[in-house]
Amino acid sequence: MNSNNLKNAKNETRKRKRKVQYISMLGVLIFLFIGGFIWGTNRPDNQREANEGGDSAIASNTNSNNQNDSDNQDDSDNGDEPEEPDDSDENTIRLQFAGDVFMHAGPIEVGRTGANTFDFKPFLTHIRPFIDGDFAIANMEVPVDARGNNQDVAGWPNFNTPFEILEAVQYAGFNHMITANNHSFDFGLEGLLNTVNSFERAGLDHTGMNVDWNDFNAPTLVDVNGITVGVIAYTDSVNGLEHMVPEASRSYAVRRFRSHTLDDIDQMSTDVANLREAGAELVVVALHWGAEYGDEPLEMQRLIARQLIDAGVDVIMGKHSHTVHPVEWHYRSDGTRGFIIYSLGNFLADQTRLFPDATRPTEVLYRGWNSGANTNFAGRTQFGMLVTLEATRDEDGQIRLETADVLPTLTLRDFSGNTLGTVDGVSVMPLINGELPDFVADEELRNWGQVAYEHVVSIVGEEFIRNSAAN
Repeated sequence: MNSNNLKNAKNETRKRKRKVQYISMLGVLIFLFIGGFIWGTNRPDNQREANEGGDSAIASNTNSNNQNDSDNQDDSDNGDEPEEPDDSDENTIRLQFAGDVFMHAGPIEVGRTGANTFDFKPFLTHIRPFIDGDFAIANMEVPVDARGNNQDVAGWPNFNTPFEILEAVQYAGFNHMITANNHSFDFGLEGLLNTVNSFERAGLDHTGMNVDWNDFNAPTLVDVNGITVGVIAYTDSVNGLEHMVPEASRSYAVRRFRSHTLDDIDQMSTDVANLREAGAELVVVALHWGAEYGDEPLEMQRLIARQLIDAGVDVIMGKHSHTVHPVEWHYRSDGTRGFIIYSLGNFLADQTRLFPDATRPTEVLYRGWNSGANTNFAGRTQFGMLVTLEATRDEDGQIRLETADVLPTLTLRDFSGNTLGTVDGVSVMPLINGELPDFVADEELRNWGQVAYEHVVSIVGEEFIRNSAAN
């Protein structure tokens, strides 16, 4: 063998040795890795953790294996449809609006259960299933427990309603109330402060009454399923009772405006802009305004409402007339729109007692209806409406109002003392197609329900009326 062949042979031998060495080293590494893994999983502390995990660890492994098996199955094998993607950029909320909670002496006494205790929940039992909004708001027309401990409760002309009315409206489904109205000063500053304290005790939010300038300037912002709703409340009157509140407190106690002129629009628009800047995505403005007992708003009210919508308000919540007024969509120049409720009418009230000698509903209804302009309102003060709006955040983050419907309501009272037995004499009734529940058998009362329904339809328009109990 020549020298070149010998050199090649030695090189090949070295290569084979290196190859064997590499393979041997790899085998050792694999052996050490497997051995270390087995030792690690059987350490005492791991064994203890596994025992402590017990069934949870087994369930976790089982779920993992089942998930893997499921992932390997074809959709056609298990029959499952592919899941729709979750559009987290879109929210829809339901807003509900009701009118005046207006407690005269009659309903207060019907609700009395003791010397200073009351229960008004039965008044709202039948309307309760329909108050299911994410944000449900009504007007508390009266001071609440204005003297403390339910002392000196009273109806007209200076109202003081027992604390239990707040429990009743919460029971019904309301989670916000308006407290700026013409009766805000009925019991002076003490009554206002005690009313605010009553709301705090009840854990019920409200907008309107303020205890100081900080309260006045603090924006009302409510997170409603991810959409921030802002609320401002104004009243055009306190029934001339300014003298019952110290001068230093009058400017902040409630927000005032004038409903007979456009001169306050600039300030109100600034208030709306400030509320937007504070974070409001949808703005509700409550206006206690206009004339009582008519069926239509004044022309100035229409101008104010539309200009406020143009200024960025989404919903006008009108009240004070104690009668139902029209509703309407108002479109801005950019094509967006807001909703105007000129007056919601009474929600819970008993102004039939304006005719104290009446013994049947027809006496109130038709004497009031036919006895001239000054008393033409009597029957209508028992008619109200629950307005439901749906608002949506679209994929661009913009909030828009989608739908609106109106459920007519009627506050019944028991004229004979036992006609409504199971309703304790006073009850707010939903009117689906004008029908009252079957247990109201009295024909005059059933006729009252139909008249109330037809009247509300004639005012707001059939296109808004809700004619189904389904949501």
